[in-house]
Amino acid sequence: RQKTIYNYTLKTDGATVEYYLHYPDFASALFKGIAIFVILAFVLVALLTGSLLFLIGPVAMAFITAIKLLNWENPVHHRQTAPWHLHEFVTVDHRRLMVIIHCEDITSGFAARFPSKALMDKYLAFLRKVLPANAEYIEKATNWHQG
Repeated sequence: RQKTIYNYTLKTDGATVEYYLHYPDFASALFKGIAIFVILAFVLVALLTGSLLFLIGPVAMAFITAIKLLNWENPVHHRQTAPWHLHEFVTVDHRRLMVIIHCEDITSGFAARFPSKALMDKYLAFLRKVLPANAEYIEKATNWHQG
């Protein structure tokens, strides 16, 4: 299972999160190295065999894939909440250190994950200030996943 990095920003009108898969620092260089190696190997085989027809077919597909790998970047995804005053429910999962805020439908919402209970408690205190007074807080275990 691959680790995902989450960066949250809280504002007066709502919250945003950017998240992306964690890759080691050398991943980009490794992928580019593999792509360059594959491209050079295909060109070398074409030159050694004296046949440019070698570069047609499955090799062409692999060549295109190598080019895409050469331009690889880790995509960053963004999500934003609705304005604070529209949220009616808050689900708190103490075991997973998650807080999920919901508008009308409790099956969809904005999930926030925390590295420590202290930080989660600070977020809950913040939510009590910015969410409507009639917001309902529910404490239960969830099977929530970002999507």
